[in-house]
Amino acid sequence: MKNQEPSWVKEAIQPYVLSIPPYIPGKPVAEVERELGIKKAIKLASNENALGPSSLAIKAMRKQIVGAHIYPESSAPDLRLGISRKNGVDPDNVILGNGSDEIMQMLAHVFLSAPDEAIIAENSFSMYRIVTRLYGAKPVFIPLKKYHLDLDATLAAVTDRTRLIFLASPNSPTGTVISKNELSDFLDRLGEKRVVTVFDEAYAEYVNSPDAANGLNYISEPSPVIVLRTFSKIYGLAGLRVGYGLAQSWLIDLLNRVRAPFNVNLVAQAAAAAALHDDEHVQRSLRMNLEGMKYLSSELESLGFEVIPSQANFLTFAPTTDAGFIYEELLKKGMIVRRLASFGMPDHIRITVGTPSQNKTFVKKLTSILKGRR
Repeated sequence: MKNQEPSWVKEAIQPYVLSIPPYIPGKPVAEVERELGIKKAIKLASNENALGPSSLAIKAMRKQIVGAHIYPESSAPDLRLGISRKNGVDPDNVILGNGSDEIMQMLAHVFLSAPDEAIIAENSFSMYRIVTRLYGAKPVFIPLKKYHLDLDATLAAVTDRTRLIFLASPNSPTGTVISKNELSDFLDRLGEKRVVTVFDEAYAEYVNSPDAANGLNYISEPSPVIVLRTFSKIYGLAGLRVGYGLAQSWLIDLLNRVRAPFNVNLVAQAAAAAALHDDEHVQRSLRMNLEGMKYLSSELESLGFEVIPSQANFLTFAPTTDAGFIYEELLKKGMIVRRLASFGMPDHIRITVGTPSQNKTFVKKLTSILKGRR
């Protein structure tokens, strides 16, 4: 039952709340099966790892469940130590979040209020604009340049009100990366302005370009940089919500002041710590992704679609026919992909690289839709 809000509500709330667009996730399998009356739907919409979590993570989760009645250590020392060793930094340079998007919200909480500004690529992860508006600040959008982040235009948009700059590499939904030279030049030109650069590397482990920037090389720049990473993608722990940030200790200290206690739960801490040690699972995931990327790119291009070269675990393509029609028809056939209207790219579709079987099923169903349209 939908209830009508009291007449006084709009006067009582912060006015910017109404400007915040709700986050639109990829459709869950259960919802699609329930609404369309189908079974065995395949979800390739949210860039999850189709192999699932590692066996080490599963074992760690099972071990911790019996202690779920006890609060975890709020600072998660074991997990932070594991992350610090993996990345060659001190534990004081690590902060954990209930997903990396919670760390984005911490950053917005610390640095943003009206009339501050945050600079965001026009076609990028929607949480950047959501957390900006959450604290009354203004998002400043920069169009992509041939599907890449335009760092020159980003610099030109910096004003005395700019407090955060969100840069994603690889960028979702395009899968494009920022090069080492581009990022070095950007930070040199940014200088020591009162701006924090948020370098979102959720898909860092999938990157195979030797020219791609590694945000860790820049966290000691005069202009502060925080690198965001996650256990939701290659580590296959999306359902547990574990992300982390890497930055100078003074910045981590500020974020910890607004971090909710126990924000990463007991089971998630244990699973993430174990997943860090499962190099075999990571390598299997990388091999499957690379093979799937080659297969899907070839098949989509053979259909005449424009495919954006990607350094992540997904591909974005522009169908030769209406993207909305393709998306809806795939949905009816139990194939959940992501139409990119909410990303400002209504003529494009993004597909997560799945297992070989899932990828072949997608191509088969897509081909049948196109044949039926002729």
